[in-house]
Formats: sequence, structure tokens, C-alpha cells
Amino acid sequence: MPYDTDVTILVVEDDRAQADEYAEWLDDHDVRIAGDGEAALDALDDDVDVVLLDGDLRDPPSAELIGRLRARQPDCQIGLLSGVSVGDDILRLDIDEYVPRPITHDELRETVARLAEHGAVESAVERYLSLVARRRRLEVRRDADDLADDERYLELTGEVAARRRQIETLLAEIDDPITRPDPDAETAEEPSRSGGGTGAGVDPRPPLYRTRAREFYVLWLVAALAYGVGDVVSTLYATVAVPGLIEGNPVVGSILSTAGIPGFLLLKVLVLLVLISVSVQGARSHERFSYYWPPVLATGLGVLLTGWNLRLILGG
Repeated sequence: MPYDTDVTILVVEDDRAQADEYAEWLDDHDVRIAGDGEAALDALDDDVDVVLLDGDLRDPPSAELIGRLRARQPDCQIGLLSGVSVGDDILRLDIDEYVPRPITHDELRETVARLAEHGAVESAVERYLSLVARRRRLEVRRDADDLADDERYLELTGEVAARRRQIETLLAEIDDPITRPDPDAETAEEPSRSGGGTGAGVDPRPPLYRTRAREFYVLWLVAALAYGVGDVVSTLYATVAVPGLIEGNPVVGSILSTAGIPGFLLLKVLVLLVLISVSVQGARSHERFSYYWPPVLATGLGVLLTGWNLRLILGG
């Protein structure tokens, strides 16, 4: 696990020699030493990340001091170091980790690193939830079309996604059996991530067909009228009602001759569905090119083919 040295540690230990030894083991950190509860409370401020507390403290007892430390600085991580055998009572204490003594140099450093990582996760989660709450308040008060063009909302949405990735990274770095990633689970999730599932790589912003609903439906209404109605009606009229007229499109001509009008209509529907699918995927990933070109292409083809059919009909 990466070892972060940018950590401030408060050692609360009534044995001065023991406290000095801990401080020496942690000499690459900012270490503060307190010999009793009052000194610990005086030394505790917002800069303290980790408290290493002597579990055998008598003035005041460690269990009482833990509550006062939490009240003073709720965000710090508390590790209780004790050489006394404990039972279920330890579970009722508001501590982040229990460390039996004697403790070695490496064990102490690993404990500090672990507590610092846990604190970083808690801080990131708290910030993430705050950002999500802000985004939800905006979504309730503002219209989706307005939010789609609001740079502050887009920045907020991007920060939400970045914080989520940060939390996932921090959890992956914690060397703990509970939070350690399961390799089998990661393998199982991989197809859904590559296939547009709900993994971390998916754009968390609402798709464009929701934030720009009116635009989306107008684009595809025009495309359906031009490609799905104009071309279909003019093609059928030209090939059925005009004697001797031969369909100029070899694909359409072949389908009309083999599958008839139902086959021709099925082809038009399939092409339209494929184009809509591409546009929807572009809307979900906020790729504007993929979002716009399918309806524009369908509209252009519809206008071109309808015009060609009308020319043939009028000429005929």
C-alpha cells in the first residue's frame, strides 16, 4: 500500500520513553506527543490526522478520553494501543482500529498508513456525497435543457465523477480483506464496462435525449418524415402507379421484386432503427457527432430520394 508521509500524528502515551520511541519510528511524519488527556486535547486540532492512544491511560481513562477526542475532532482516526487482553467491550469504543502491544516498528508504521488511508476515504466520501446533494438540488430547481448548457452544472457533474473515481482508487489501495478488490469480480465487471454498462468509465451525466429532449424528438420527427414517409410514399407511388417506371436504386428494386412492399418497408424500418440506435448511444456518451449525424443523414437521404422520385413521377 502506498505510504503517505503527509500525515500529522498525535501520540497520547504516559510512558515518555515509549512515546519517544514511537516518534522516532515515525520520524518522517509530523508527530506530537501528549502525556495525559488534557495535553492531548490541547494538542488536538484540525491538522491532526491520526491519534495513537495508550489504551492503559488512567488520567482520564482511555474510554472517556476517546469521547472527548471525537467531540473535539470527529474526523481524526483513532488507533488504540493496548497490552491488556480485551473482550467484546472493545467493540463498543469509538475507535478506528485496535492494535495489541507490544508493537514492532513495521507494525506501527503500517497501522498509521492504514488509518491515514481510511481517513482519506472518509473525507472523499463525505465530499462526494456533498457534491451529489448539490447536483440533485440543481436538478430539482432547474429545467434539464437549461442545465445542459450550464457550465457550472457540467463542472459539478465532472467533479462528482472524479470524486467517485478517487474513492474507488483509495478503496483499491487499502490493504484490507473487506475492502480489497476481488479479482474475479473485476473480471466479471469488465464486459459491462466495455459494453456501455454502469461501470465507473460511463459518463455520469444524463443523456442528451433527456437534457435536450425537444431537440432530440424534433430531429428524429423530421428524419422520419423525410426518410420514413416522403421516400416510402414517393417510391411506392413511382413504382406502383407509374406504368413502366423502373426503380433506380438496385437494392430497393431487388427487394421490391423479391419481397414486395412488406420487404421494402421492413428495410426502411431496420435502417431507421440502426440510425436511431447510433444516435442514442452518442447521446448517452455525450459524443455530439454520433448524436447528430444519424438524424441529419436520414433527413438528407429522405429529401434527396423523395426529390428524385418526384422528378421521375413528374417526368413520367
